[in-house]
Amino acid sequence: MVVPILIMLVFGVVDFGLMISNQAVFANASRDAARTGSFFGTKSEIETVVTSETKFLPTVSNVVVTVTCRKPGSPGTACSSNYDAERESGGTVIVKISYTHNWLTPALLGLPNTSVITKTSEMRIE
Repeated sequence: MVVPILIMLVFGVVDFGLMISNQAVFANASRDAARTGSFFGTKSEIETVVTSETKFLPTVSNVVVTVTCRKPGSPGTACSSNYDAERESGGTVIVKISYTHNWLTPALLGLPNTSVITKTSEMRIE
């Protein structure tokens, strides 16, 4: 009677730990991608940074990278959809990563099969 509860608890801890670990990896990937963009990296280079840092994660799927910017001197003015053409020195690069975390043991814990998690980083373009 105690063994099934103990097994469920252990799997829950492992599953939750994997999700927390993935969040840390994606937070770092978002920050590194924004750093690449802050030194006039192209949208393609920014997406490559995210891909290279997150490709080894087994419980992650559907990674979506959105790269936008804000113009310098006007905090509320966003660039249009063409980041490469509109980025300017003194502006801000904004990298948003959304991904779907696939739970390993959703039925045991009463959780949904997947959860969408988003990380965003902003840095000044040099």
